Amino acid sequence: MKEISIKICGLTQEKDILAATSLGIDFLGFVLVKGSSRYVTVNRLKKLLKGVPSTIGTVALLVNPENDIVEKIANELNIDFLQLHGQESPERVLEISKNSKIPIIKAIGISRKDDIKKIRSYENIVDYMLLDAKPESEKSLPGGNGIAFDWKILQGFNAKKPWFLAGGLNSDNVSSAISITGANMVDVSSGVEVEPGNKSIEKISSFVRRVNEHHK
Repeated sequence: MKEISIKICGLTQEKDILAATSLGIDFLGFVLVKGSSRYVTVNRLKKLLKGVPSTIGTVALLVNPENDIVEKIANELNIDFLQLHGQESPERVLEISKNSKIPIIKAIGISRKDDIKKIRSYENIVDYMLLDAKPESEKSLPGGNGIAFDWKILQGFNAKKPWFLAGGLNSDNVSSAISITGANMVDVSSGVEVEPGNKSIEKISSFVRRVNEHHK
């Protein structure tokens, strides 16, 4: 059975990065979106990245970014992936990919079977997909809302690119989510938090344990 990769998103503190690294997390995500309670600046992220081993993938999350922030990240940060979590069109994603020369994770909001069709127009131009619960309203943040979608929508889903399952995952439901969807990459944010941006070592540890138990 293929090992299941874990991504923790919305990190803001050194202590949480240390915990995540010690527990064998594969990807660490950082939110560069003003207005998010997990927002970190480029300068803050520079400091946080110093504590991340090169074996762990680092991800900068952006929502409908302007060219200047993409350029700033490309020039100033040693980041492994850009996660585009807004309404970026395939053309815009391709443009960001070419301009930044940074591999792309494209998030797609899922709430019904039809939403899977959107994935097809991005598959050939990104490195990873991330399937998240669609926000309940336009005013909601695009991710990190602690809500799940109906995982049965993904039964029988075949993707050309590797994909993360996201949206409302926690240690209580992650095993079930993996069983239903067949995901071999999972993304968690609010499910391992005490409060937004402040992770719980106990919750991270429990989440990792449940994923590893499922893998066995």
